[in-house]
Amino acid sequence: MKEIRELIQSKLEEIQDLEVTSLIPDELMEDGKIYFTYTLQKFFEDGDYDKDYTYQILLTGYVKSRNSSEENIQEQIDIKGEEILQKLKDLNIKCSITDINEVDSEDRKSRITGSVRYNEINYILI
Repeated sequence: MKEIRELIQSKLEEIQDLEVTSLIPDELMEDGKIYFTYTLQKFFEDGDYDKDYTYQILLTGYVKSRNSSEENIQEQIDIKGEEILQKLKDLNIKCSITDINEVDSEDRKSRITGSVRYNEINYILI
């Protein structure tokens, strides 16, 4: 998983004004700053006698920010979400995005989910 995480991380770091980080509690988010946190799951899919293994990789991530009175933070999250989707598509990851805002919360969030097959012998996402 290390190789996959490094590949995704390096691609996402190309996006300006986005903090790609491990899980961060909502209470520790800074106002107006946009974060993307994600986790990966790896499932065995197929293999052969030569130990050429193929896995299914699932990504679950959140684009989130604490509401700021200075700017339309939901619009900024939508823009960053689209940029993230494009970077993940560049890696052949099939993605979707869902708003998950809560009425009584100052935080704004979108969930990004994606999946891709990973060929371990060639270290490629297919």
